[in-house]
Amino acid sequence: MANQPRSRQARQPTTPQNSALMGLILVIATVVIALLLFNAGGGTEDDSGNASSNGSTPNNSKATTTTSTTPPPVTTPVAALEMIVGNGSGIGGRAKATAERFVQIGYVLTKGVDANTAATTVIYHVPDAKNDALAIAAIMGFGADRIAPMPATSPLKTAVGSARVVVVVGPDFDPTTAAWGTVPATN
Repeated sequence: MANQPRSRQARQPTTPQNSALMGLILVIATVVIALLLFNAGGGTEDDSGNASSNGSTPNNSKATTTTSTTPPPVTTPVAALEMIVGNGSGIGGRAKATAERFVQIGYVLTKGVDANTAATTVIYHVPDAKNDALAIAAIMGFGADRIAPMPATSPLKTAVGSARVVVVVGPDFDPTTAAWGTVPATN
């Protein structure tokens, strides 16, 4: 019996066969996690462009957010801006009274005409007059949600010249009781 080979049971290796591959995967995972943690918790810049490793603002000052109610600067001088005010409110005289108020604050090339019926006041503008429209909306007490690009079909009942801005006054705006803002600075 001494010459008989004994059968040995095969042992399972204690380490995986691809230990080099597993080590590489572990290193890559560690680097990715480190980058994610760095981006989430540090390495930010404050408003002045200074690097900060903990995300706080310099000098331990509190960060605040302010909202400006100042209208944006206009791109066209108010005396040169061609603007038409259309009455879409159904209440007689609103376009003329609104146009007259604009003339009183410096808008010279302003006309009052009839417009198609409108549910609310909208300020339409040609592509390069968006800041002008924003300024007019602010003067009238409206926000940017009231401006829109000039539509393909005129919002006015009669086409009038080549105005850069068309204000269609809806029933929600009364020029005699509105709190008019001031004319912003010109660029």
